[in-house]
Amino acid sequence: MNAPVSKKLLAPPSVEFKLNDQTVVGFEGESILNAAKRHGIEIPHLCYKEGMRADGNCRACVVEIKGERTLAPSCCRNVTPGLEVLSQSLRVKKSQEMVLELLLSDMPDQGYKWTEAGHHG
Repeated sequence: MNAPVSKKLLAPPSVEFKLNDQTVVGFEGESILNAAKRHGIEIPHLCYKEGMRADGNCRACVVEIKGERTLAPSCCRNVTPGLEVLSQSLRVKKSQEMVLELLLSDMPDQGYKWTEAGHHG
């Protein structure tokens, strides 16, 4: 016989933090990126994929954290109580633009085509 279990016991412990000056609730061990997404705030990202390990390599998902000098990748930074995060500040937007500019500057003028690659393995 199954005993009823409350949702409170099944859910991971919650963490209150500020996201763009609004108090929101995240889950213990949850990334800033995922918490923001649950609250309807999209943070751009390139290298993050659900179910894969987050490394923060692309730096497109950076956010500003109050009290910290450098921007932090939101995909591999977990929420903590009292954390104050800005995902849309001018500093964040400029950094995201720079990341995309650098990626685009390294792209070839002409795209690669599978048919031109030949049989290389």
